[in-house]
Amino acid sequence: MKRGKQNNSKTVGSSGLDIREALSLKQDLNSGQAVSQQQTLHILQADRHCDGACKSRKDNPNCLCGVVPAAGSFRRKGLWQKEPQGLMHLGGNPSDQKRHDAVLPCGLNNLGNTCYVNSALQCLFMTPIFRNSMYQIAAPAADDVILGHIRQLFVELQSGARFSADPKAFAQALNLDHTIQQDGQEFLKLLLSLLETKLAESGQPAVQSLVPDLFRGSYAYETICKACGRASQGSNRATHFYELDIQVKGSPALHHSLAAMLCKEELSGENQYHCEFCGKKVDATRQLCLRQLPPYLCMSLQRFVFDMKKLMKVKASDKFSFPLSIDLGPYMSPVEASLDAGVQMYDLQAILIHKGSSASQGHYVAHVHEEGARKWWRFDDETVTVMPDGPVGEKADHGGAPNPVPSGKKMQSTEKGKSKPKGRGRKRKASAKGEDDVDGESTPEPMLATADDSVAPSSNGHQQNIGSTPPQTTPPSDITSSNAYMLLYKKRNWQPQQCVPAAALPDSLQQYIDEQNQEFETACANFETTQQQVRKAVLQQQADVRGILELAPVPPGETDCRFISADWLMRWADSDPELTSIDNSALQCPHGKLLPNKSSEMKRISMVAWEHLVARCRGGPEFGPSDVCTVCLMDMLDAVASANEQGQAREGALAIAEGLDEQETNSAPVSCGYYVSKTWLQGWKKKQGRSMSNSSPTDSISCPHGALLPAALGPRAKRTIVPPPLWNYFKDSWQQAEKQRQLQQAPDSPAPAPAAHTAQTDVVVLDVVQEELVSNGNSVQAAADKQELAKPLHEFPVQSSHECQGCLAELDVTTANGQVLASEAEEERMQAAQLAAGTPLYLEPGTTYTLMPRPWLQLWRAYVNGASKRGRPLGAALPPMPPSLTDACQALLCGCHSGDDARLTYQLPHLAHRRGKWMQSDADSSMFEVVSTADWFQVLARHAAGQEGQLRQIEASLHLLDISMDGNTVRVEGARPDERVISDNVLEDVQKAHPASMPQAASLHSNPPVCEDTIERQEADAQAARLVYKDAEVMVELVAQADFKPDTLNLTGDRKSKRARKGRAPVKISADETIHELKLKIVQTLNVHPRNMLLHLFRNSQWQPVSDDYATLADHSILPDEELVVINTHTHDDEDLESFFGVSSSNQHPQPEHGFTGTALSSHVVPAMPP
Repeated sequence: MKRGKQNNSKTVGSSGLDIREALSLKQDLNSGQAVSQQQTLHILQADRHCDGACKSRKDNPNCLCGVVPAAGSFRRKGLWQKEPQGLMHLGGNPSDQKRHDAVLPCGLNNLGNTCYVNSALQCLFMTPIFRNSMYQIAAPAADDVILGHIRQLFVELQSGARFSADPKAFAQALNLDHTIQQDGQEFLKLLLSLLETKLAESGQPAVQSLVPDLFRGSYAYETICKACGRASQGSNRATHFYELDIQVKGSPALHHSLAAMLCKEELSGENQYHCEFCGKKVDATRQLCLRQLPPYLCMSLQRFVFDMKKLMKVKASDKFSFPLSIDLGPYMSPVEASLDAGVQMYDLQAILIHKGSSASQGHYVAHVHEEGARKWWRFDDETVTVMPDGPVGEKADHGGAPNPVPSGKKMQSTEKGKSKPKGRGRKRKASAKGEDDVDGESTPEPMLATADDSVAPSSNGHQQNIGSTPPQTTPPSDITSSNAYMLLYKKRNWQPQQCVPAAALPDSLQQYIDEQNQEFETACANFETTQQQVRKAVLQQQADVRGILELAPVPPGETDCRFISADWLMRWADSDPELTSIDNSALQCPHGKLLPNKSSEMKRISMVAWEHLVARCRGGPEFGPSDVCTVCLMDMLDAVASANEQGQAREGALAIAEGLDEQETNSAPVSCGYYVSKTWLQGWKKKQGRSMSNSSPTDSISCPHGALLPAALGPRAKRTIVPPPLWNYFKDSWQQAEKQRQLQQAPDSPAPAPAAHTAQTDVVVLDVVQEELVSNGNSVQAAADKQELAKPLHEFPVQSSHECQGCLAELDVTTANGQVLASEAEEERMQAAQLAAGTPLYLEPGTTYTLMPRPWLQLWRAYVNGASKRGRPLGAALPPMPPSLTDACQALLCGCHSGDDARLTYQLPHLAHRRGKWMQSDADSSMFEVVSTADWFQVLARHAAGQEGQLRQIEASLHLLDISMDGNTVRVEGARPDERVISDNVLEDVQKAHPASMPQAASLHSNPPVCEDTIERQEADAQAARLVYKDAEVMVELVAQADFKPDTLNLTGDRKSKRARKGRAPVKISADETIHELKLKIVQTLNVHPRNMLLHLFRNSQWQPVSDDYATLADHSILPDEELVVINTHTHDDEDLESFFGVSSSNQHPQPEHGFTGTALSSHVVPAMPP
């Protein structure tokens, strides 16, 4: 290997000097010459020009390019970030809350869990007669706290300047706890009751009966005697109601529920009625009759039911259909229906929706129709959007798939360019625990009656004849929902008796909203003014920084300049708030002067810029070119000279080492020199001598006795001879490196000086060296000189070193024994070459083969191949001999048969068909290996000599089988039921082949045969063992129901892998877990709704559903790494998992519900329809 000359043109460390210049300068300083200013600038690399496009060169003190960003660019933080830091302290911009479109209704802020309040209030506000009547309330009723806040809230929704009003004052007046989710139906019912009480006390005829006039109806229970045909006296007693309770569970549609509610009940037998006219108990009919319906009819859908098993309230998510318009005349009492000509048309006005499958959690939204504008609006707290297709198109809210955004249209929002701000504390994601499905939810009750003589279920579950029920049709505009919670219908063409005009707001409300809007506009203006002031101040500050930095470059030829810390200058340019005065301490040496090797950490600026910085910040110390420390400079140059000498010595040592190769080729005897490890020398040369390894040059050739290791012990004992100069270099360099390593490992030791050269270049690195010399003097070197070597270095001169006699004696004994065994192993390997090599044995019909124990053969191959291996070092240990062949063969026979009736205890090997030949499959895990009979007797003669009578040869033969096709099924005649007689590639050929050219299959037959009882017992034991596991994994794939193919293992047609991807992920399981627990983990992993999940296992060549949730995984024989499929029916919204994880587990008791206890609503209850 030829080496070039040493490169002296590279710079030294962080200085601008190359090695030649450094040595010349050292010579000048030793002769007493002073360093010129030009030389100082060259040392500090400050004599280089910056062209302004170098992108902040750290090695050039004149480069100021990266101190501030270019015009139009920004930084992530500091003075130059895109949005000034001062704006963040101002908070949000009130203008972002501005209501830009007066046509768009106003939203309501969510205070945490107040979405039920917001939805109910929006339904009331969007009722014009109710809203206008609330405005007409006069003192003293208008001064009531609750009435006052709801009036103010309504006027903010109508005329406020913000896109979303704040209901905080109203919630506080009611003493609502916004940390708890409440029932939206109950809140609306109690609120109307409270308003009715307060308005009744107002003394204003126009408003004191507002609530009953709008929302109150009446009903009566009519009992008719079958004997006299007269109605009971109590049948004329009307009861008021404010809402109809509509059963959802087991009822598919609204008209079914109404028919069931109004159906006749037969009173007979023990339940006979005592007729006051007949004076005795008689058969009778009892029926609920609607006497009067209100203009605004509230229908409460009974979504929340009490589960007797869980002893808690749960949500019934049954799909329920209701129309946009409905004729309630057929459901009225015949007398009342005749007064309105039998027509009672009602149009859907609002829908209160509860999203979520838990009765205690979820989210409320409202779909409200704007009277007069013929628009439907979706109210979701602060966000209000128009519904172009009406409530029919909002499938996501009704528990269906999300709505696609129409092409070319964008959903309207309350904020321009902003998404909906989320309310504080709202729980939109799943929490921790799981919830079982609602009992019977997926199995609806029998259909209710229609116009035919059908039947409907009564409240006690018995079927009753409901007589004549109104004819029903299913208009295409019906809405089917799993989340609709309350319906509000308005009577068509209804007009109030006392018309409430939409007049101007009362003075008090007008003044209130004017003040609120003015306050908001003032806040927006103040924020804008403050924002402009902050931006102006930042721009001025940026201009000041740029102004000083424009003065900072030193003009060409100018020598009067100053050096400043680059880190401080960057922080100052970014206006670091923790920055106080100028800090150049990082550039200062222990002598109080400028360090000559810190050019990468300093910047050179003009005197004008320095004076501006000092005037602003003060601080120091002040450094100019004349302040470079000569002492530190001399130490640096001394280190350069020392490093140069070391480099030259290394170059000379490398030249000698490379010349050793030519000497070895000449084979000339070497009479003087030292032995070193040949491997060590090759590694040192490969590293170009730039580092010393932890092992010494003679470690691997030193024996345990401290003498020279015999060369016969193998490659590690290989050695070569190096001349004395090279050995002395190795010795000195390794001892010095070893002492420094010991100093590094010793506690409280001074840090050693780093190597004077790098591993990549010949450039001498002096930064750290110079600092250590300055700060610690020669303490490190002195400590290294005094350090005793803990690791000895053995020297082996050629003339006086001899191989260790003790090691040679041990080698002779080991070699003598090993050579005999190795010779026998080599002979055995040659006689059974194919068996020793493990090459495949091609099988032919009509030939008898032998089955040998495969584990024993693997040990035998390792022995004969390892013991006879050429190049094995003398004295090296031989591989272990295989165990007894007799015991290994006896282990292949079962214990339930003996003698001539012996049976095998393991399955026979599987076969593979390759290149037209049959052989044992490579992937076979059988305990047998098929060998030739000749090889069997060769092995038998050497490893079971004299025991032939105790061994029984296990014979095997190949039998070809016929293949036939039955449709897509491949049938093999004569094959064992448990044997795979054809490989995958043959099976593929069979399926593609013409019946006339059908290939053959093959099977192995043995003598003795296989013991089927033992095989079954082994398989059962193995299966039981496999079904005992903890923290294993199965791969679960989520498949849409439309893509599911029950007779296909691979759903996608691709090869399955263990890699997780979208819709496919591993799940941790244990054998003792139940299917229910597995489903809970799948819900969390794949984010699928539990009621959408159908789990399938691949059994008997097809996917089969798993129905027993309380059976364990071991009961279903689910093994680790098995593939499972979950079919997603998309019946429910997959993102709605709150209730499933939010309900307490079976070992915990649910917290009691307090409802609105303690609020202003708790003492006011409105009568409702009985269920």
